[in-house]
Amino acid sequence: MHTIISTEQLRTLLNDTRQAMGEQPWIQATDDHAQAVNIPHGKMEALQRLDKNEWVFVPVVRTKKKNGKLIEHGFEVHRRETGWEVVTAALEIEGDQTAKVHAEAARNHAVQQELEKLRLRAGHARPVH
Repeated sequence: MHTIISTEQLRTLLNDTRQAMGEQPWIQATDDHAQAVNIPHGKMEALQRLDKNEWVFVPVVRTKKKNGKLIEHGFEVHRRETGWEVVTAALEIEGDQTAKVHAEAARNHAVQQELEKLRLRAGHARPVH
């Protein structure tokens, strides 16, 4: 899911996820295109990184696979001319390796609820094709 959201919707998303952001491990991450994705540890850090046109991952919920791989489901956020592009994504962490962020459908219930909040708070979110 790709959507452009307003600044107000971004602040709502960051407020809703501030506890999960604070619990993230201190790691480096890249996406499927070898682009660096920052893992902020709070709303202010996320806003500062976004103001510098850095890409950030905002977690909503954490799961763990049998092999010990940690997966956080949430959103990758990018600054765009028309607002903030939000992509539902997963952050996969395994041992000391560089973490990977990749787009994924919003299958997790908590991620779906957060998407619905964004839609309800400002009905003018526009899908990106």
